[in-house]
Amino acid sequence: MPNVVKGSKQEQMVVVPYRPRQRMRSTLLLVFCVATSAAGGWVYGYYQTMLAQQTELADQGELTAEINSLRLENADLQRQTAILERSSVMDQQANAEVQGTITSLRARIAQLEEDIVFYRQVVAEETEETGLMIGQLDLDATTDPGRYRYKLVMRQKDADGDTFLLGHVNVNLIGLQGDEQVILALRDIAETENELDIRLRFRYFQNIEGELTLPEGFQPDRIQIAAVSDEPVSKTISEDFGWVVATE
Repeated sequence: MPNVVKGSKQEQMVVVPYRPRQRMRSTLLLVFCVATSAAGGWVYGYYQTMLAQQTELADQGELTAEINSLRLENADLQRQTAILERSSVMDQQANAEVQGTITSLRARIAQLEEDIVFYRQVVAEETEETGLMIGQLDLDATTDPGRYRYKLVMRQKDADGDTFLLGHVNVNLIGLQGDEQVILALRDIAETENELDIRLRFRYFQNIEGELTLPEGFQPDRIQIAAVSDEPVSKTISEDFGWVVATE
């Protein structure tokens, strides 16, 4: 019997059977569980890593596609900008050419207008003393009050006897009807005249004569004669004659 000190606490001893194989199995089982847990953790971590990489690759693919799309859009915009710039340059050139053409045409028109004025002056000087002329105008009273005989002679100065003068003449009587000025065409007061434009066709002269009747209350003031010749030279003349009546 072992020695026991009196008054000290004594622990009970347990006797167990010695089994070395069972301890080895327990140790191996523990090691296997630890290894399995470690392997599972590594596999899970690897799966999460691969999943994250795939997600990142997908995001990168989307970003790459978007970048490519933006690059294409930018290139298209650059092409459109270049086209617009070229079009703007062409428009400016065309506008400059048009403005130059307009300026040239305006200068040409101004020159032509000056030439026309010059030629008109030359023709007027050449025809002033030749061609159509008013030879004479006679007014004679009749026994019938308000009724008068008229005779207008139109001449062709410097006529060669072979060329007909062609044109027309208008004869108007101007006076007062009460307080109002009135213009009467010869055809309205003369029975022998039917046309406003009295035709002219003669070699040397042409007489236009007949009788006219004044409206009641009309006070004649002057006779206006306007004539135009088309051949052999173009000429326009206009002259007013006072109302002067020769009495019998």
